[in-house]
Amino acid sequence: MFSGQISRFHRACLLLLVLVFALGAVGSAEAARKKKKDDKDKGKSFTVTEQMNKRLTAAHEALEAEQYQAAAVILTELEKRSKRLNSYERAIVFQMLGMTEAAQDKYETALVYLEKCLSEDALPHGAIVSTRFMIAQLYMATEEFEKAVVALKKWFKEVETPNGNAYYILAAAYYQLDQIKNAIVPAETAIKVSKKPKPPWLQLLVGLYYETKQYPKAVKPLEMLIMIDPKKSYWTQLSSLYAHLEQEEKSLAIMQLAYAQDYLTKDSDLRALAQLYLYHNLPYRAGLVLEKAAADDSVEKTPAYWEMLANSWLLARETERAFEPLRTGAEVSEGGSLYARLGQLFIEREEWAKASKALDKAIAKGDLHDEHTTHLLLAISLYHQKKYSAARKQLRFARNSETETLRNSARQWLLMVDREVQALEDARSERETAQELAAKQAEEKALQAEEAARAEEEAGAEEADASPEEAPAVEQVSQIPQSP
Repeated sequence: MFSGQISRFHRACLLLLVLVFALGAVGSAEAARKKKKDDKDKGKSFTVTEQMNKRLTAAHEALEAEQYQAAAVILTELEKRSKRLNSYERAIVFQMLGMTEAAQDKYETALVYLEKCLSEDALPHGAIVSTRFMIAQLYMATEEFEKAVVALKKWFKEVETPNGNAYYILAAAYYQLDQIKNAIVPAETAIKVSKKPKPPWLQLLVGLYYETKQYPKAVKPLEMLIMIDPKKSYWTQLSSLYAHLEQEEKSLAIMQLAYAQDYLTKDSDLRALAQLYLYHNLPYRAGLVLEKAAADDSVEKTPAYWEMLANSWLLARETERAFEPLRTGAEVSEGGSLYARLGQLFIEREEWAKASKALDKAIAKGDLHDEHTTHLLLAISLYHQKKYSAARKQLRFARNSETETLRNSARQWLLMVDREVQALEDARSERETAQELAAKQAEEKALQAEEAARAEEEAGAEEADASPEEAPAVEQVSQIPQSP
């Protein structure tokens, strides 16, 4: 957690060297005498020999040039002669060796040297305080958090106005030791004493408030984070925090601002925004967000995504736009729930054939939220296609539902189907009877016609037999005498 933080302190070591030299380690004795001494430095002598001064200066220059091996060679030679050096000179050598090792990420060795430096108790008070702070940082780097806390507490006692960074490190050490409650006060203090708190300090404080479930207190540091470092993660976290505190309008407002600034690019964030829109009865906006996210390939097109998009359009009364996401989602889904929804839509549009096809697929895939309802809907679509036998089969299944309302509906539809079937049978029977009657009547008419024809034929034959001889010609008739 702190490796990046500590590595930045390597360069601070060199700055500390400058401070030490200014107090008399390398600078002229005259400059040291002119500098006002700390009351705690009374009785201490801060002098070095001219030869020692040259070697320390060379080591310092090597450190500034990041020539750590060269600096180490000079300082190791001086360490070998430590018995010939005065306490102040030894303290400086140990201090510089510690800095050299720390600059090369050899923290354990650096700590050994810096502890030796402090054991001499020969440096100016300001240099001792700075060294102790460096030791605390190195303990953090080596994850010896208890020792870091001890070092920091000593440091706090010796400093009149501790800076925010020190409070932050103490809070972080407590956090690493799982002493969450002990970490809160120094974390809060780090923010209070700093005009420009650093993002890691605010992050730690937010984390501590979350750990202790002090959610309302986490709002302010999160808002400060957004102001000084507007990362998208802070926007979404603040929105979630507002939602947890049941400040839903603020939660949505934060997400809208983040979306407007293109901070929301993750699948989960975009779905969260769409969900907020749905919660606030803004389904059309939810649909637009989800559609754009799909076009940008910012969301994984899972069945859940297609269902949310379809729901958004349905709630926005954009039924036509809901069909395609429902179809696509139903095809890729392992279960049949989306096919069931699609079938229901087709029923609402009275597209019975399409409805039964979708509902058949829903039942075939299974894993339905309410299987009996799906069978009832399929029965209804089959009923309207006059497929009564198939409808009756589905209704018998639906009739076994544990829900009384559904059972009653299934029974009523069964009665309707039975009535339709009976009506069809009655109509067919009537048609058959009518056809039989018509056939009989036609047969009787044919027989009557046949008999009439036969009678007429017979009558004609009899008339022919009974007819007189041919009448005489006119001429002959005229010769017949007239009666007197």
